[in-house]
Amino acid sequence: MTRQFLAATMMITVTGFGIVPAKVALAASVPAETADTVAPSADSADQIVFRITQANLGPGYTWGNGVLHFKNTDYAISVAGGGAPAIGYSNACVQGSITGLANVEDFDSTFWAVNTEASAGSGTGSMALQNHRGTELHLNVKSHGVRLSAAAERLRFHVLGPAQKSFDSQRCS
Repeated sequence: MTRQFLAATMMITVTGFGIVPAKVALAASVPAETADTVAPSADSADQIVFRITQANLGPGYTWGNGVLHFKNTDYAISVAGGGAPAIGYSNACVQGSITGLANVEDFDSTFWAVNTEASAGSGTGSMALQNHRGTELHLNVKSHGVRLSAAAERLRFHVLGPAQKSFDSQRCS
């Protein structure tokens, strides 16, 4: 993990609930020279889409599944983990780009995230994740529910095998 990522995690954890601009959270895991250009690109060859449910009362739990599109092949994935502090319940569709992934086996690991969310009904946000192998996920989140979060999260991704549904059919609307 980079120092900037850890610093942003500590800042969010120490301050608790607060409004943290998406660029601050995203800048935590990307070099400063690319902090303004981290939005997921539809043209990126390696992409991910997944749907998750999050339930929190202080600490909480996240679970879901989706599709990893890596080197023109679609793989089914599952995600589970948790984080704190947050309160509420939400469902989200998460989609974005992947950088630094050398092979599909390296994706099967734990990613650390700095996540901010404030939704009542529906909302949007951004999330940046990084694993110990240097793989980064730059994600856009569309959530529905009632949830307030300024959390450091740990999400475990598992590659389940070839996907039954295509990446394109699972995209967030």
